[in-house]
Amino acid sequence: MFSPVKNQSLKRWQESQTQAGMERETWEHDTRLLRELSIFGWLRFHKTLLGALQPDRHLGEYEIHYLKRGRLNWWVETTAHEFRPGSVFIIRPGELHGGDEESLQPCEHLWFRIRLGPKSLPGLSADESSDLCKGFEEISHTTFPVSTAIGDYLDKILVEHRMKEPHGGIIARGLLHACLATIIRDYATFASQTRNTPLVTWRIRRALEMLDEVADLQNLKIADLAEKVGLSESGFRERFKAEMGFSPHEYILDRRITEARQRLSETDLDVTRIALDLGFSSSQYFATVFRRRVGMSPSDYRKRHDEA
Repeated sequence: MFSPVKNQSLKRWQESQTQAGMERETWEHDTRLLRELSIFGWLRFHKTLLGALQPDRHLGEYEIHYLKRGRLNWWVETTAHEFRPGSVFIIRPGELHGGDEESLQPCEHLWFRIRLGPKSLPGLSADESSDLCKGFEEISHTTFPVSTAIGDYLDKILVEHRMKEPHGGIIARGLLHACLATIIRDYATFASQTRNTPLVTWRIRRALEMLDEVADLQNLKIADLAEKVGLSESGFRERFKAEMGFSPHEYILDRRITEARQRLSETDLDVTRIALDLGFSSSQYFATVFRRRVGMSPSDYRKRHDEA
């Protein structure tokens, strides 16, 4: 039986299907196309859905997400993770997980839950199933970048769920096997590169260090930052997004919102003062950006943390 908190989270999740700016489709129970998947889903949100990701765990199943657009802050057990576009996020069986502020930020992603074991994958031999199971057991990172093939496979599985054409299950199952095997291959490549080269090149790493040292972010010029690390402004913007998964502007905006959250929860400063101090043109604009990123107004955020 669901707890009141789980019921409330489920209600918010169900209501998201009818809210403007929120699109989602899920297949589970009698609607699922593949019996080895307990759920397959797609969503695209243009605003934060507050309370959608209450702490949860799934015994015996992997939960695998692929992020197409957006940027999510999730946690697994006691560790926080940043989930970037073009990456997978793997939650292992039994791991407690949830979202920052129990919310789901603007994004587009696909996900599924699957039980992996020696005889758990229809269409594969016991040896082939065991091989895939072993491959996932050896993945030691929760999130990592993968090839574009992963998104292509999942998009095609999504199409088969939507079309409901004859033999769709056969096609989707082959795509699923290819997806699982490619994730293992991509992880091997990622692990090898991690051992031999930095995930972020020195220029972008230095830029991040300078951004973390700057107090006056609102007056920071990207061109000045690019010049300090020896790149043109356009080259810096392109390399930053390629390595980080989001633009310098998005990073700086997130830094300002993070600082705002800290001031709202730890000080008694007026909301308008916080907005102006962080370079927002007005408290109204600040509230709009804050709500879009956090899922609630600055005043509601402060009230929630005061009560906590």
